[in-house]
Amino acid sequence: QAALLGCAALTGVGAVLTGNRVEPGASVLVVGAGGVGQFVVQGARIAGAARIVAVDHFPRRREAALALGAHEAFSPDAFAETDAFDVTFDAVGLAATSETALAAARGGGTAVLVGMPPGGARLDLDPLAFSNFEKTLTGSVYGSETPARALPRLLDLVRGGRLELASLVGPRFPLEAAHEAVEASLAGAPGRVLVTP
Repeated sequence: QAALLGCAALTGVGAVLTGNRVEPGASVLVVGAGGVGQFVVQGARIAGAARIVAVDHFPRRREAALALGAHEAFSPDAFAETDAFDVTFDAVGLAATSETALAAARGGGTAVLVGMPPGGARLDLDPLAFSNFEKTLTGSVYGSETPARALPRLLDLVRGGRLELASLVGPRFPLEAAHEAVEASLAGAPGRVLVTP
């Protein structure tokens, strides 16, 4: 469980809480409910968001997002970009998911890119999103905070019962089944897959 704090929690919760990106009562969209996205959902819940919506391909990840504090969860096909959110997060890192996050931000809202894009990826932007709708597009690396400052805050949240870790630990595989562990992860296992010696 502690290993989750060192990357996924720092990245996901930090992307929400650092700089007070999400104010109490805000509406939040999380695109991608994998390991980092589930912590973005929790960060939004901790911040006091009034509405948290998660979008993910995998049903088990959508279920996990709901259990962690999302109010609604949709597959990408079922998600209609008719709503506009105060803050949106792309926890995947693909051009298509970043475009979804930016399009779903309300006028004057903020889209935060959290997921790591593949090398050489490019994002096609519509300048009207900025000049006419005054949206903000920003990134967050490792929660936009130094671990020395962020980890004590995360530990306090765990101790206080506000940050869930146990359910984010996924299935375990022995070392000789490492290939199956990778397949489980790629198939959308709802927690972090463990390979044990």
